[in-house]
Amino acid sequence: MELFENWVYENKELENVIPEDHYNDLLAFNFKSREIKNFIKSIIKKHFDWKEFEKYRTIALLKSIKSGKIELVLASRELRELYLEQEEEIKRPFLTIGLAIGYESELDNCPIESEYKLWNSDALKKQLEPVEWYRKRILEDVDQELKELLNPEFKVIDLGGIVNIKHLHDTFAERLYFPEFYGNNWDAFWDTIIGIVEMPKNLTLTNWDKFEKTFKKESKILKEIIADYNNQNAEKKIKTVGNNVYN
Repeated sequence: MELFENWVYENKELENVIPEDHYNDLLAFNFKSREIKNFIKSIIKKHFDWKEFEKYRTIALLKSIKSGKIELVLASRELRELYLEQEEEIKRPFLTIGLAIGYESELDNCPIESEYKLWNSDALKKQLEPVEWYRKRILEDVDQELKELLNPEFKVIDLGGIVNIKHLHDTFAERLYFPEFYGNNWDAFWDTIIGIVEMPKNLTLTNWDKFEKTFKKESKILKEIIADYNNQNAEKKIKTVGNNVYN
Protein backbone atom coordinates (compact mmCIF):
# COMPACT_ATOMS: atom_id res chain seq x y z
CA MET A 1 0.00 0.00 0.00
CA GLU A 2 3.01 2.31 0.22
CA LEU A 3 2.84 3.07 -3.49
CA PHE A 4 -0.88 3.79 -3.21
CA GLU A 5 -0.26 6.13 -0.26
CA ASN A 6 2.39 8.01 -2.23
CA TRP A 7 0.02 8.35 -5.17
CA VAL A 8 -2.72 9.79 -2.97
CA TYR A 9 -0.43 12.44 -1.50
CA GLU A 10 1.24 13.30 -4.81
CA ASN A 11 -1.95 13.46 -6.88
CA LYS A 12 -3.36 16.89 -6.07
CA GLU A 13 -6.10 16.39 -8.64
CA LEU A 14 -7.85 14.07 -6.19
CA GLU A 15 -8.75 17.04 -4.01
CA ASN A 16 -10.73 18.53 -6.90
CA VAL A 17 -12.39 15.25 -7.89
CA ILE A 18 -13.34 13.66 -4.56
CA PRO A 19 -15.81 15.37 -2.20
CA GLU A 20 -13.97 17.17 0.60
CA ASP A 21 -15.16 14.88 3.39
CA HIS A 22 -14.11 11.75 1.47
CA TYR A 23 -10.75 13.32 0.57
CA ASN A 24 -10.03 14.22 4.20
CA ASP A 25 -11.02 10.72 5.30
CA LEU A 26 -8.68 9.27 2.68
CA LEU A 27 -5.73 11.31 3.96
CA ALA A 28 -6.50 10.27 7.53
CA PHE A 29 -6.55 6.54 6.82
CA ASN A 30 -3.91 4.21 8.19
CA PHE A 31 -2.56 2.91 4.92
CA LYS A 32 -0.86 -0.02 6.63
CA SER A 33 -4.20 -1.51 7.64
CA ARG A 34 -5.31 -4.37 5.38
CA GLU A 35 -8.93 -3.94 6.42
CA ILE A 36 -9.28 -0.60 4.72
CA LYS A 37 -7.71 -1.53 1.38
CA ASN A 38 -10.99 -2.37 -0.37
CA PHE A 39 -12.71 0.63 1.21
CA ILE A 40 -10.04 2.99 -0.10
CA LYS A 41 -10.31 1.46 -3.55
CA SER A 42 -14.09 1.88 -3.51
CA ILE A 43 -13.74 5.61 -2.75
CA ILE A 44 -11.21 6.16 -5.52
CA LYS A 45 -13.14 4.13 -8.08
CA LYS A 46 -16.31 6.06 -7.27
CA HIS A 47 -14.74 9.46 -7.97
CA PHE A 48 -11.65 8.84 -10.07
CA ASP A 49 -10.47 6.72 -13.00
CA TRP A 50 -8.64 3.76 -11.45
CA LYS A 51 -6.59 3.47 -14.63
CA GLU A 52 -4.67 6.58 -13.60
CA PHE A 53 -3.41 4.85 -10.48
CA GLU A 54 -2.51 1.72 -12.43
CA LYS A 55 -0.57 3.84 -14.91
CA TYR A 56 1.23 5.50 -11.98
CA ARG A 57 2.12 2.08 -10.55
CA THR A 58 3.42 0.88 -13.90
CA ILE A 59 5.62 3.93 -14.44
CA ALA A 60 7.00 3.68 -10.89
CA LEU A 61 7.92 0.01 -11.35
CA LEU A 62 9.53 0.55 -14.75
CA LYS A 63 11.59 3.47 -13.39
CA SER A 64 12.80 1.32 -10.49
CA ILE A 65 13.84 -1.47 -12.86
CA LYS A 66 15.58 0.93 -15.25
CA SER A 67 17.54 2.56 -12.42
CA GLY A 68 18.66 -0.81 -11.06
CA LYS A 69 16.78 -0.47 -7.77
CA ILE A 70 15.12 -3.86 -8.40
CA GLU A 71 17.26 -6.78 -9.55
CA LEU A 72 15.98 -8.42 -12.72
CA VAL A 73 14.67 -11.73 -11.39
CA LEU A 74 12.55 -10.01 -8.76
CA ALA A 75 11.58 -7.38 -11.34
CA SER A 76 10.28 -10.04 -13.72
CA ARG A 77 8.06 -11.42 -10.96
CA GLU A 78 6.76 -7.98 -10.00
CA LEU A 79 6.00 -7.19 -13.66
CA ARG A 80 4.00 -10.40 -13.94
CA GLU A 81 2.10 -9.72 -10.72
CA LEU A 82 1.27 -6.18 -11.82
CA TYR A 83 0.10 -7.39 -15.24
CA LEU A 84 -2.24 -9.99 -13.74
CA GLU A 85 -3.66 -7.48 -11.24
CA GLN A 86 -4.32 -5.01 -14.04
CA GLU A 87 -5.99 -7.70 -16.14
CA GLU A 88 -8.46 -8.11 -13.29
CA GLU A 89 -8.87 -4.44 -12.41
CA ILE A 90 -8.82 -2.63 -15.77
CA LYS A 91 -8.84 -5.48 -18.34
CA ARG A 92 -6.15 -3.88 -20.56
CA PRO A 93 -2.82 -3.77 -18.65
CA PHE A 94 -0.36 -0.95 -19.30
CA LEU A 95 2.41 -3.52 -19.78
CA THR A 96 2.82 -5.68 -22.87
CA ILE A 97 2.42 -9.39 -22.28
CA GLY A 98 5.92 -9.98 -23.65
CA LEU A 99 7.57 -7.87 -20.97
CA ALA A 100 5.18 -8.89 -18.21
CA ILE A 101 4.99 -12.65 -18.75
CA GLY A 102 7.67 -13.68 -21.23
CA TYR A 103 10.76 -12.89 -19.21
CA GLU A 104 9.35 -14.13 -15.92
CA SER A 105 8.93 -17.58 -17.44
CA GLU A 106 12.54 -17.54 -18.70
CA LEU A 107 13.91 -16.45 -15.32
CA ASP A 108 11.59 -18.58 -13.21
CA ASN A 109 14.34 -20.87 -11.90
CA CYS A 110 16.81 -18.07 -11.16
CA PRO A 111 17.24 -17.10 -7.49
CA ILE A 112 16.62 -13.56 -6.27
CA GLU A 113 19.39 -11.70 -4.46
CA SER A 114 18.20 -12.65 -0.96
CA GLU A 115 18.58 -16.33 -1.94
CA TYR A 116 22.19 -16.10 -3.17
CA LYS A 117 23.52 -17.32 0.19
CA LEU A 118 21.82 -20.67 -0.39
CA TRP A 119 24.07 -21.44 -3.37
CA ASN A 120 27.79 -22.04 -3.71
CA SER A 121 29.54 -19.64 -6.11
CA ASP A 122 29.80 -22.00 -9.10
CA ALA A 123 26.20 -23.18 -8.86
CA LEU A 124 24.97 -19.61 -8.38
CA LYS A 125 26.86 -18.43 -11.46
CA LYS A 126 25.22 -21.21 -13.48
CA GLN A 127 21.76 -20.41 -12.14
CA LEU A 128 22.13 -16.73 -13.02
CA GLU A 129 23.22 -17.29 -16.64
CA PRO A 130 19.72 -16.60 -18.03
CA VAL A 131 19.72 -13.20 -16.31
CA GLU A 132 22.77 -12.17 -18.34
CA TRP A 133 21.31 -13.63 -21.54
CA TYR A 134 18.16 -11.53 -21.23
CA ARG A 135 19.45 -8.46 -19.36
CA LYS A 136 19.93 -6.22 -22.39
CA ARG A 137 16.59 -7.16 -23.98
CA ILE A 138 14.67 -6.70 -20.73
CA LEU A 139 16.15 -3.26 -20.09
CA GLU A 140 15.53 -2.20 -23.70
CA ASP A 141 11.88 -3.26 -23.43
CA VAL A 142 11.53 -1.54 -20.07
CA ASP A 143 13.00 1.65 -21.51
CA GLN A 144 10.71 1.55 -24.58
CA GLU A 145 7.52 0.95 -22.60
CA LEU A 146 8.46 3.60 -20.04
CA LYS A 147 9.05 6.15 -22.82
CA GLU A 148 5.64 5.41 -24.31
CA LEU A 149 3.85 5.74 -20.98
CA LEU A 150 5.58 9.04 -20.23
CA ASN A 151 5.00 10.33 -23.76
CA PRO A 152 1.87 8.61 -25.16
CA GLU A 153 1.98 10.75 -28.30
CA PHE A 154 4.64 8.43 -29.71
CA LYS A 155 4.21 4.67 -29.90
CA VAL A 156 6.07 1.86 -31.66
CA ILE A 157 4.57 -1.56 -32.45
CA ASP A 158 6.88 -4.30 -33.75
CA LEU A 159 5.22 -6.48 -36.40
CA GLY A 160 8.25 -8.72 -36.82
CA GLY A 161 7.09 -11.34 -34.35
CA ILE A 162 3.48 -11.66 -35.53
CA VAL A 163 2.61 -15.35 -35.97
CA ASN A 164 -0.99 -15.16 -37.24
CA ILE A 165 -3.79 -12.68 -37.83
CA LYS A 166 -5.36 -13.19 -34.39
CA HIS A 167 -1.98 -12.37 -32.88
CA LEU A 168 -1.84 -9.22 -35.02
CA HIS A 169 -5.24 -7.98 -33.80
CA ASP A 170 -4.43 -8.96 -30.22
CA THR A 171 -1.20 -6.95 -30.46
CA PHE A 172 -3.00 -3.86 -31.73
CA ALA A 173 -5.66 -4.25 -29.03
CA GLU A 174 -3.04 -4.58 -26.30
CA ARG A 175 -0.71 -1.82 -27.43
CA LEU A 176 -3.39 0.74 -28.36
CA TYR A 177 -5.73 -0.07 -25.45
CA PHE A 178 -8.67 -1.16 -27.60
CA PRO A 179 -11.91 -1.84 -25.68
CA GLU A 180 -12.62 -5.33 -24.44
CA PHE A 181 -15.39 -5.76 -27.05
CA TYR A 182 -12.99 -5.23 -29.98
CA GLY A 183 -14.04 -7.57 -32.77
CA ASN A 184 -10.66 -8.70 -34.16
CA ASN A 185 -11.41 -7.78 -37.77
CA TRP A 186 -10.46 -4.91 -40.09
CA ASP A 187 -13.86 -3.18 -39.96
CA ALA A 188 -13.65 -3.13 -36.17
CA PHE A 189 -10.03 -1.98 -36.38
CA TRP A 190 -11.00 1.00 -38.56
CA ASP A 191 -13.95 1.97 -36.36
CA THR A 192 -11.75 1.75 -33.27
CA ILE A 193 -8.82 3.86 -34.49
CA ILE A 194 -11.00 6.63 -35.94
CA GLY A 195 -13.58 6.98 -33.21
CA ILE A 196 -13.20 4.86 -30.09
CA VAL A 197 -9.65 5.12 -28.73
CA GLU A 198 -7.33 8.07 -28.45
CA MET A 199 -4.61 7.30 -30.96
CA PRO A 200 -1.01 8.48 -30.48
CA LYS A 201 0.17 11.40 -32.55
CA ASN A 202 2.77 9.19 -34.19
CA LEU A 203 2.33 5.41 -34.46
CA THR A 204 5.24 3.55 -36.04
CA LEU A 205 4.90 -0.08 -37.18
CA THR A 206 8.36 -1.64 -37.39
CA ASN A 207 9.57 -4.70 -39.30
CA TRP A 208 6.99 -3.99 -41.98
CA ASP A 209 9.07 -5.79 -44.64
CA LYS A 210 8.94 -9.08 -42.71
CA PHE A 211 5.25 -8.67 -41.96
CA GLU A 212 4.44 -7.84 -45.60
CA LYS A 213 6.37 -10.87 -46.86
CA THR A 214 4.66 -13.25 -44.43
CA PHE A 215 1.11 -11.84 -44.61
CA LYS A 216 0.67 -10.58 -48.16
CA LYS A 217 -3.14 -10.26 -48.12
CA GLU A 218 -3.44 -8.75 -44.65
CA SER A 219 -0.53 -6.34 -45.18
CA LYS A 220 -2.26 -5.03 -48.32
CA ILE A 221 -5.47 -4.39 -46.36
CA LEU A 222 -3.57 -2.74 -43.52
CA LYS A 223 -1.61 -0.59 -45.98
CA GLU A 224 -4.89 0.71 -47.45
CA ILE A 225 -6.23 1.42 -43.94
CA ILE A 226 -3.07 3.33 -43.08
CA ALA A 227 -3.36 5.43 -46.25
CA ASP A 228 -7.03 6.25 -45.51
CA TYR A 229 -6.24 7.05 -41.88
CA ASN A 230 -3.37 9.37 -42.80
CA ASN A 231 -5.50 11.13 -45.42
CA GLN A 232 -8.19 11.84 -42.81
CA ASN A 233 -5.84 13.00 -40.06
CA ALA A 234 -3.82 16.16 -40.30
CA GLU A 235 -2.12 15.83 -36.91
CA LYS A 236 -1.97 12.07 -36.30
CA LYS A 237 -0.11 9.64 -38.53
CA ILE A 238 0.70 5.96 -38.86
CA LYS A 239 3.92 5.03 -40.61
CA THR A 240 5.64 1.75 -41.36
CA VAL A 241 9.36 1.10 -41.14
CA GLY A 242 10.98 -1.63 -43.22
CA ASN A 243 11.60 -1.97 -46.94
CA ASN A 244 8.62 0.28 -47.57
CA VAL A 245 7.87 3.43 -45.59
CA TYR A 246 4.52 5.22 -45.69
CA ASN A 247 4.42 8.72 -44.21
